[in-house]
Amino acid sequence: MFMMPFLFGLLLAFAADDRVKIDNDSVRVLNVVDQPHNPSALHRHEVNRVMIYLSDGDLTVRYQDGHIDEQHWKAGQVAWSAAGELHTSENVGAKPLRIIEVELKKPAPAKAPVRKRELDPLAIDPSHNVLLFENSQVRVFRSLREAGGTETMHEHVGTGRVGVFLTGLNATVKLADGSSSSLHLAAGDVSWSGPVTHATTNLGPNKLEMIVVEVY
Repeated sequence: MFMMPFLFGLLLAFAADDRVKIDNDSVRVLNVVDQPHNPSALHRHEVNRVMIYLSDGDLTVRYQDGHIDEQHWKAGQVAWSAAGELHTSENVGAKPLRIIEVELKKPAPAKAPVRKRELDPLAIDPSHNVLLFENSQVRVFRSLREAGGTETMHEHVGTGRVGVFLTGLNATVKLADGSSSSLHLAAGDVSWSGPVTHATTNLGPNKLEMIVVEVY
């Protein structure tokens, strides 16, 4: 009798998807490793996604209507993947393909978030923040910072943002109120934060490269 709750909890633990790195009201973020020549079952994605490719790879996507999409990705590339048709997917390369998948749980808001140009990182520092794409649900950009470099104080608007680190990070983050904290992440890690005004100093010996997904 007393073993049942324990066993039920144990089963739930085994059933948990260890690919899921973030799961909140706005997003579910998965770190997926797609092994070679292991085609998926027929499926569809019910929500729109942002795909960040952490390694090179080749995919063959076969749709139920018969058409085939041959995809070729390089590490660091980012793509928008709309919810849609039934399909299968197969890594046709020789090596595992690593992907961060950002599933967007909420539809686009009725109004886009309001930005202050003087605090918009793309407006005030375009050489370090490069827009990849923007639509009614997200703004996605590549953020770069040389070793020892410090960002200009800036803000992220919307419901929150996903950070996908293409390189490791050893940094100090200063907030608009003057407080600061340390941040240590490895290449391939992901993070989530709500709307924030801050500036980061890259304390590591190498250039920082990350993908920022601002969720509206």
